[in-house]
Amino acid sequence: MPYILDIDGVICRGSKPIVEGIKAVKLLIDRGEKFVFVSNNSTRSRRMLLERFRSFGLDVSEDKIVVATYATSIYLKKRYGKLKIFTTGEKGLIDELKLAGHEIVDYDDAECLVVASNRNLDYNLMTKALRCCMKADIYVATNPDKIFPGWDGPIPGTGMIIGALYWMTSRMPDAIVGKPSEIIMNEALSKLKCKNAVVVGDQIDVDVVAGKKIGCKTALVLTGVTTRDNLKKMIEKYGKPDYIADNLFQLVKNL
Repeated sequence: MPYILDIDGVICRGSKPIVEGIKAVKLLIDRGEKFVFVSNNSTRSRRMLLERFRSFGLDVSEDKIVVATYATSIYLKKRYGKLKIFTTGEKGLIDELKLAGHEIVDYDDAECLVVASNRNLDYNLMTKALRCCMKADIYVATNPDKIFPGWDGPIPGTGMIIGALYWMTSRMPDAIVGKPSEIIMNEALSKLKCKNAVVVGDQIDVDVVAGKKIGCKTALVLTGVTTRDNLKKMIEKYGKPDYIADNLFQLVKNL
């Protein structure tokens, strides 16, 4: 069975690898099993993630990575063609948007606003995002994550900016590309060239819900946002995954 694997909270926490996650990917490679990484990370490009994987000792190709920055760029190009875009995002997103042929402009020249996390977010950038949100024809968010698993604990996600803009303008994005949206998941299935897979992640409300939306088996690992402490509460609220494991290695070893 092919695998759709989350990255943050499953393979690593920020720049720090999760040992069992790395061992699991190496096991999948040794077995010759098909897999693709799908991440809601909105600050890194595929190239940046490749460099991170190599620092973990993983030799994977770019076509095994579907990150929200890339998926957003491709979605916009397929649906609207090349656009003039203002974004709150960092270099990783900007690189992917440019690779897809989009032009990055200031807020007053933009026909599209792309909202994404930015670790240098300030009042000036939020002001520009607000003004762009009020006038741009197209408004898309890379992902809906309220929080993100950093190396030392949860950090604010793109949802912080979506929420702030909604509070100020009453406007929600026309599309949210990242999980649990089917947009990024269908892109992953396209990469795998299949219609079914085991979707693995560390958040029931994001990864497991995304897997269920596309009719796939789902698996939760307890190395990220979801832990034994909040597992019962999350299952009651969002439903139970098909498999639960302490880590990715335990999961793939037993499947």
